[in-house]
Amino acid sequence: MAPLRHYAAYLRPRMFPATFIMALTGWAASPTRPRQLAVCARQLALLFVVHSVLLWGGTNAYNSSQDRDAGPVNLLPNPPPLPPRLDVFGVACMALAVAVATLAGARAALLTACAIPLSIYYSIKSGKPSGKPPARAPRVRRGKDIGGVDNAIYAVGGAGSILLGWCITGAPLDARAVSIAFGFALAIFGGCPTTQIFQLGPRDDYATSPSWTTLLGARRTLIAGAAFFAAHVAWLARAWPSSRSPSWWLTLGWASLVALGAAHSVWWSRAPFVAPYRRMVRQMSLMLASQLCWTGAALTV
Repeated sequence: MAPLRHYAAYLRPRMFPATFIMALTGWAASPTRPRQLAVCARQLALLFVVHSVLLWGGTNAYNSSQDRDAGPVNLLPNPPPLPPRLDVFGVACMALAVAVATLAGARAALLTACAIPLSIYYSIKSGKPSGKPPARAPRVRRGKDIGGVDNAIYAVGGAGSILLGWCITGAPLDARAVSIAFGFALAIFGGCPTTQIFQLGPRDDYATSPSWTTLLGARRTLIAGAAFFAAHVAWLARAWPSSRSPSWWLTLGWASLVALGAAHSVWWSRAPFVAPYRRMVRQMSLMLASQLCWTGAALTV
């Protein structure tokens, strides 16, 4: 049996903090989030385990089992040998996330459960992996192999993360929660393709590596990303809860960092395949920092 640390590595622990920010944003914006430190700590610990460790980690493990990852993948530059039954391990982690989410109520558990078929559809491959190209295309393609659908699943998953953070406080889902989730989904739709570019080469196209990025082309994808970042600011600036925050500098920091992210995306589009991993990390850092500013401003309302 493979060492337990090999299974744990495919949860991609480096992604835990970044993914937790999405759920933390929904928690911070919730009107019913607790103010007592001990209650906050319990809710946030539960949210971290359910969302980032079990649900997102299990999704990562399942995805690697289907892709047979042997080289660098997102925030796992040196993956260990694939352990056996990694797919079963990934699905078990996601199922455990639903069970643990019941501690926060039915809404949180239902949202967590809805993420599982989406995660599986994104990654699943038909048939057993053989290392050889298939003789013909599968009758039903998985989500990540359909340009636009792959990115939409990322965006819906990000919106779900916001809503899970909101619901774990016990707040009912309402139009305000959905509006905030949609605003961040716009940023995710624009930013997530950058995680595909560093795994591609200049000669890759939609026929060999189908994705949103190869459908548009790396250069146009990065330019489109900047447009989605602008739409993200425009949407949330209309009626976002942090507009009443006394921490105006956090509001300014959020908008400024998104603007920097958009400018970086346009600059990157001039040479998409030059140092793509380093540029991806810089892009993600700008957008995560902007979301932390928004979240901080929401906490002061």
